[in-house]
Amino acid sequence: MHKDNKLTKKVKAGGCASKMSSQELASILSVLQKNNSENLLTDMKNFEDACVYKLSEDMAVVQTLDFFPPMLDDPYLFGQIAAANALSDIYAMGAKPTLALNIIGFPTCDYTQSELQDVLHSILRGGADKVKESGALLAGGHSIQLSEPVYGLCATGFVHPKKVLTNGGAQDGDSIVLSKPVGTGVALLGLKGERLLKETANQLLNNMTMLNASALEAAADLEVHALTDVTGFGLIGHLHEMAKASGLNAYINRTQVKTFDQVRGLAREGFVPAGSYTNRDSYSQFTLFDKSVPLEDEDLFFDPQTSGGLLFALKASEAETLMERLLQKGLIASLVGKFVSEKEIGKVVVQ
Repeated sequence: MHKDNKLTKKVKAGGCASKMSSQELASILSVLQKNNSENLLTDMKNFEDACVYKLSEDMAVVQTLDFFPPMLDDPYLFGQIAAANALSDIYAMGAKPTLALNIIGFPTCDYTQSELQDVLHSILRGGADKVKESGALLAGGHSIQLSEPVYGLCATGFVHPKKVLTNGGAQDGDSIVLSKPVGTGVALLGLKGERLLKETANQLLNNMTMLNASALEAAADLEVHALTDVTGFGLIGHLHEMAKASGLNAYINRTQVKTFDQVRGLAREGFVPAGSYTNRDSYSQFTLFDKSVPLEDEDLFFDPQTSGGLLFALKASEAETLMERLLQKGLIASLVGKFVSEKEIGKVVVQ
């Protein structure tokens, strides 16, 4: 880690500390014209990870964009994480990335020429390395002067129209498998506060820079009913969206959910990001916690994730196979619970 705060030292204090809730986003999007093309296979209705457009009977294009400000001070790592996070949306639709475009904003006037060249080059190199690792081509991009750095990608992939995976489609009794641990928001606060052990910091950074390609490959021959990735809305937020889109409820066994080392202790001490409270405000009405669930687990399940894992819904027998494969690949995967058909829908019950 760089100690000279190359990215965050220049960012001015103030601004909004939390992200927009899904309900607020839905209200804003409601004014937009509804799409009526039969070739548009996914749109904004269920907060899908990417849009999918059918080009022919055997080809559909998947497109997404994602960018955010730095969460740490190493420019190269920031570029890697932002790119992995953006590419994850392609994998979450069951596709593979093919093309990518850079999206970058930077406060160029706040840096010397040498700093500017060093930091920007490092961010872009980090992103380019992840795009190359994914097998996609980096074909250009767009830059703009902003008051704080932001970076990400517009990514494109292709998939057979009948193999598109969405966050709806889970079936009654399906098991829920998560391919990465939760707690990146809490862990990043611990990292900034110099509270993480070296081993934990490595675990955190390795997972945030890890592409979700291997997790998707592990399920290539399995019958996945629904798929999404866990990012800004946290585990509970994305499970709610998944359950709602599938007409089901989600039941979670808290003891089965893998977390990063140290994060439960940090959460107990109050290392909880603002986004966790926003997610709690947004999704508490859909969430039931058993009295045995400690507050730190609640905070971790609402914790917004950066470059989080894939969340699979599939039959229990196939979930066991998927878990074996994910663990063999060295992923910190969890079989976290199941989907259940009940009168109400969209509930997340944590036991």
